[in-house]
Amino acid sequence: MVEVSIIIVNYNTYQLVVDCIRSVYEKTKDTKFEIIVVDNLSPNREIEELNLLFPDVKLVLNNKNAGFGAANNIGAKHALGKYLFLLNSDTILINDAISILTINFEKLPKAGVVGANLYSEDLKAIGSYENTFPGLMSDINLLFNDLIFKLKYRNYLRFNKTLEIKKIGGYIYGADFFIRKDIFEKSGTFDEDFFMYSEETELSKRIKNLGYEFYSIPEAKIIHLEGGSQEGFSDLKISWLFESKKLYYRKTRTSFYKISQYLLYLSMLRSLFFGLITDNKSKKEVCIKFLNFIKKDLFKKTI
Repeated sequence: MVEVSIIIVNYNTYQLVVDCIRSVYEKTKDTKFEIIVVDNLSPNREIEELNLLFPDVKLVLNNKNAGFGAANNIGAKHALGKYLFLLNSDTILINDAISILTINFEKLPKAGVVGANLYSEDLKAIGSYENTFPGLMSDINLLFNDLIFKLKYRNYLRFNKTLEIKKIGGYIYGADFFIRKDIFEKSGTFDEDFFMYSEETELSKRIKNLGYEFYSIPEAKIIHLEGGSQEGFSDLKISWLFESKKLYYRKTRTSFYKISQYLLYLSMLRSLFFGLITDNKSKKEVCIKFLNFIKKDLFKKTI
């Protein structure tokens, strides 16, 4: 009987998917699992050869690029497991994270979502969760370069530096989102109005509203190549980033959401200023794209 259904969404990241799947097979020893790969009509059709390497993987080929949330919803419909593990294609398991997450989920009666500690390719600690949901306070914190949250959360700021399981007030990042299938369905699954970005945040808010809790499981360890599944910041992706955040505010009716929009822009402008004075040409180009988007957005109707 399958315990965990691992869902990986692909868009032009064939080699990353292969490396991710290999790590799952190599590291997962104590849990019965299945792997479901949902391809969002990648222009590069290498993914169609995936079953030559991994015959047991369920490969679902979409007839359009449905977006991250919608693709995960499709994968969930094919899932047989009690648990769903939504895993980014640009992740590599360091240890038997799947078994560790499964065992600990069973011990946490109020758990809605759990996640591992995430690491960079050179094994440095990176963001694995958010301590709060987006809102006025989190945007004020960004404006002050994270100083407020650094003082408040210390050893738990987006990464669990301890050996203890930690209940968090915010949400687990979508790179390694481990949830019981019945909770996923009860919450209403991903809102497909979100094409990319903020979709796991909005889903997590609904899960939280149902009374479930979120936990960081530091014993589980996963490398996240951060952005490996996305090719840079195009104008379109920058637009998705901002529009999804604004859509989140509208859908969750976040207090002072119009003010939060402008605080978000101010915090971005502060970061962009330092990006523009760097010698890194590619970083400057990204900053200019962000500035152009903010300028255009400020001159149209606000949310």
